[in-house]
Amino acid sequence: MTDWKTLLFNLNGRIGQNDFWKGVLVIIGANLLLSFIPLIGGLIWLGLIYVGFCVYGKRLHDAGRSAVLHIIPWVIRLIVGAIVGMVMGGTLLSIILGNGDVDPWALASAGGAVMLLGLLDTFVWVAYTLWVGLAQGDTGENAYGSAPVIEGEAKPVDPA
Repeated sequence: MTDWKTLLFNLNGRIGQNDFWKGVLVIIGANLLLSFIPLIGGLIWLGLIYVGFCVYGKRLHDAGRSAVLHIIPWVIRLIVGAIVGMVMGGTLLSIILGNGDVDPWALASAGGAVMLLGLLDTFVWVAYTLWVGLAQGDTGENAYGSAPVIEGEAKPVDPA
């Protein structure tokens, strides 16, 4: 039986693949629902960042890795966001300063660049999620705690 409070709100310990995918589904579902609630949804989304650190971090712990690795896709997202902002800002600036002449090819180029960067960001997150979710967990105890108990199985024994 999944302990949802521990799964979603506790940074410590380890979780197996099954609980990780449950947590990822909760995060994706919540993100989809919150996208329909303008202001409050955005504020709650900030809380989902913490939930993501809990879910991904504990899964990384299960594979013997530090949860600090979860910062990497966020840094990539921030860099991609900054580039998108520069592309869009440059496009808007050229429209404002262009004496009213709008070059449709420049707009199409900017839109294509933004779409490509969005796809890159999505690819990074999907690849990262698959890497974390499919990683082999350590058997027995590691620096982050005991191996997670899989429902329906006996608790693993440390071979040491």
